[in-house]
Amino acid sequence: MNSAPLREALSRFSSSQGKTLTELSDSSPVLVVFLRHGGCPFCRQVLDQLKSLSAQLVERHLQLAVVHMMNEKEAARLLARYELSNVYSFSDPDRKLYELFQVKRGSLAETVGPAVWWSGFKTTILSGYLPGIPGKDVQQLGAALILDRGEVVASYFSQNSADLPDWDQLLACELPRE
Repeated sequence: MNSAPLREALSRFSSSQGKTLTELSDSSPVLVVFLRHGGCPFCRQVLDQLKSLSAQLVERHLQLAVVHMMNEKEAARLLARYELSNVYSFSDPDRKLYELFQVKRGSLAETVGPAVWWSGFKTTILSGYLPGIPGKDVQQLGAALILDRGEVVASYFSQNSADLPDWDQLLACELPRE
């Protein structure tokens, strides 16, 4: 997508704090994380990983924005659980931002199929990320991207529900402002 139409489209979505992705990415690069549904153990694992990455994000001058399908109250509760209350939160129950960035919806096999089972076992039983109540769209997969001045400079799109970003690789990208 051309950056002018993308910038214009992004200016239509405000975070719970009143900022748009256009405004955020104009002030400094933004790590935008698209979550699966809030009850997903892999979603909870990603939030815990983001908590662990907070110092690295500050060091790289990256703001953090989380796009989710929950209402603001549910999202605030889940983000607080992982000490992420200060991040920009975008409630997108109609999945408009997901569609704009072409974040894939998974097939049944990609969301709960055999390829996901072992990862699901490790994530829930061995790591303790217990599932919650299934959310709005259980087939929605996740993604993470870095947005700078309204342009995507790095991205990772999950191929199944257990496929999480390689944060080191994503955060190692060259930022145009550096």
